[in-house]
This record gives sequence, C-alpha cells and structure tokens, in this order.
Amino acid sequence: MNRYIKLGYEGIELELPVHALYLYRNEEQLLDNLIPLIREGIERSEKCIFIGKECYANKLREKFKRKITMPEETITPQNFLTYLKNEYERSKKKYQGMRIFVEGGTEYLNYEEMLDDFNTQPDLKIFLLCHYEIEKINSAEMLEVLKNHPYVFVENLLKPNCFYSRVKHHIWLDPLTGIFNRRYFENQLSKELQRASRYEHPLSILFIDIDQFKKVNDEFGHQVGDRALTDLAQILERNLRSVDVVARYGGDEFIILLPETKKMDAKRTAYRIMNAIRTFDFFKKELKVKELNVSIGVASFPEDAGGTYDLIKKADVALYKAKEQGGNEIVVFM
Repeated sequence: MNRYIKLGYEGIELELPVHALYLYRNEEQLLDNLIPLIREGIERSEKCIFIGKECYANKLREKFKRKITMPEETITPQNFLTYLKNEYERSKKKYQGMRIFVEGGTEYLNYEEMLDDFNTQPDLKIFLLCHYEIEKINSAEMLEVLKNHPYVFVENLLKPNCFYSRVKHHIWLDPLTGIFNRRYFENQLSKELQRASRYEHPLSILFIDIDQFKKVNDEFGHQVGDRALTDLAQILERNLRSVDVVARYGGDEFIILLPETKKMDAKRTAYRIMNAIRTFDFFKKELKVKELNVSIGVASFPEDAGGTYDLIKKADVALYKAKEQGGNEIVVFM
C-alpha cells in the first residue's frame, strides 16, 4: 500500500491524506495535468472520482471507461462531505485508497474547513484535488481559496514551472503568536515519525517553557506578557530551518520539531535558541523587568520513544528536570 503521492517537477513527496488546490487556465491544461494522476491512481488500485463540468467528465469517461467514477447524483457543497465519507467507507475493502478531483468554486469555500478537518484524520488514504479556473476567481476570493488549502499548485502539477507552497491553515494557527498550534504540531510529528521510521532517519523535539512567566503577567499585565510571547515565537522561527516546525503548545510552552536531527545536534540548536533569547530585549519600556529565561527539554527518535505522545512526554520529562534545577537550563532525556 502506497501512502505517498509525488507532485511537481522534482517529485515533491506528500504523505496521504493530501488536500491540494490546483489553479488552471483552460480545459487543455486541466486535462493534461489530471490524466496522468488518474492513470497513476488506477494503476495503484485507488478509486478515482471526478466531480466537475460535464464536458470534462465526458472526455475522461471516454478515456478511462468504467475505471473512473462519476457520481450519479448531483454533488453540491452541502452534500459533498457526506458523499465523500460514504464513498470512502464503501471503497475501503476493494481499493487501496481514493483520489477525488473536484471542480471548485466560491460556493465551496464554506465547506473547505470542515473538509480539511476530515482529511487530516490519521491513516486516511485520500488524495483530494480541488481545481479552480483562475479567470473565474477575483483577487478577494483568491485569498480565501488559498487560505483553505494546505498545498497549492498553479498551472502545472507535473511540469517544471509547477509552483508549490505550504500554506498555513488558520485552523492550525495560534491566534496570538501566528505560529502553528498544538493540533498542527502533533499531526506533523505523527507524520514525520512515520517517515523517520520508514527511512531509519533520526528526529528530535525541543520542549520550551518560559521561566517564572506568571510573574510577568501578574506584575505588568497580560498585554506585556502577550507581547513577550509573540516576540519569543518570532525568535524561534528566525533560528530554525525551513523544514523545522515550531508551535505554541499552550500557555507559555512552545515545542519544536527537528526532522533529520540527532540528539546532540538538537542540543546545539537548543543552545543557539537560548542564546538568542538571552540577548533579546523583550521589555524595552519596562526597565524593572528582568529579561526572559527559558528551560528546554530535548528528546529524540528512535532512542527515546517511537510514538507521538511518548516522545512529547519524554521531552516534557526532560523539561521538568530543567525546571527542577532552577530553570534557564537545557536537559536531554536520558
């Protein structure tokens, strides 16, 4: 069973489930890009469903005969999610997965968030491609469309001028700091652990807690505290690679995913972050406030744990030991 799909000129490998947006200009461009993906899905024993304009449906039906499914009932934004769930349940025993190609429009924007919530369930073997004709969307609508799709492709899915981006979902963002939230982090950690196990690669996480942060809120108010949390989030992002994931785990806790990173390399990253925090002036207008210090716990795969919550727990244990030692410390789980 193949849990990955490759898109783009360099074969970007995405782990299922995948919810992607494809912006196309005309019929020829759409069919040129969809046909190879449908053919690949059929070869991999995945159920392929097309929902869109009748003229496109007829050409795909002519090419693939009964190997591609076209819904008998009329699919609308209101019944699409129910149809999708029912089809997936019916196809699980016969097929290895499912590929859905659906013609999007502004009327579909309200369902996208619910759809993404469904599509991020673990072990869901679905590739969902929403294709929108560029000329039919104005600039304001385009922003809404982009916000609701985690993967975006413009004009080409499989050719050299393919444009790819990872768009942060607002349902996965922390509203205060603008970085990812706990839900997104745990979802990504689960996927990265599967990939690390598959290829026998290392992976580490850093669990970060601000020392005595409650005193800042109590003495100077939550506005000062909120500003400090936002500044800290930006410091973390500036001191990480593009492949790393930083999230606000809750309150004054932050957590970082470091793919392809051994424990000692993760520890060096932790020291770099700690030094950046020590030298930053968080409270420019509050001269009586001491600068922030943090404690950091480090845990790694495969030596410490193999599961999402087990690995987080080990990093949390290391963080607790750092706090016990008085804070402003880095502790590696042993």
